[in-house]
Amino acid sequence: KQWYQRRVAITAGGWTEYMRQIYVEFEKRGVTRGQIEASLKELKLTKGMQELLQFIRDNRSQIDVIIASDSNSWFIETLLAHFQIADLVDEIHTNPARWDAGNSLLMIERYTTNKGCQRCPVNMCKGAIVGPRKDAYSSIVYIGDGSNDLCPVLHLGSGDLACPREEYKLARLLRSKAGEVLCSVAPWSDAACLVPSLQKALNKGRTGREVRRGSSLEAVDSAGL
Repeated sequence: KQWYQRRVAITAGGWTEYMRQIYVEFEKRGVTRGQIEASLKELKLTKGMQELLQFIRDNRSQIDVIIASDSNSWFIETLLAHFQIADLVDEIHTNPARWDAGNSLLMIERYTTNKGCQRCPVNMCKGAIVGPRKDAYSSIVYIGDGSNDLCPVLHLGSGDLACPREEYKLARLLRSKAGEVLCSVAPWSDAACLVPSLQKALNKGRTGREVRRGSSLEAVDSAGL
């Protein structure tokens, strides 16, 4: 019954509405802001992510990091501050969230209302975030893991790179839609393995369209950490 109610909530109102209900339930049960924050801070960086982040820091002038996530702004800002990497991020596109006056209820809103894309959920089309930025960079390196990461990957061109996390939904979807994918694909389980790919993208930027920044790294959801 609980599983059924969860499915109905997500289908009818989308992920954002489902999470709004969760936070209301948290408040009813006395779960505090401090407890939620403490749980977030127990999360660990994905294997190899420290090495990837250091590479980005070492090449900061040539890389823009753009987060497109179906999480929420408070979660993301809390984690970026906790891992001391907020200075590496140029843009965050996610569902706005804030605590009420009593700090007892986390209130989340939709990032937008998606009316045109059938691949993406009602609150966010990541393809609409990636598409307009394609001409600003010599290449885009897109890191993702979920089904809502398929649309932006299908927006990428032959000079871009998609990095799906192995054994997750996006990797399986890309295998089934190989004929529709124009960009290169580099599956990963250890984020450190992405460093050579990002270095290659930077080299391309230096020797090709030098008037543009070298590379945009799209970090999505948990794959970005």
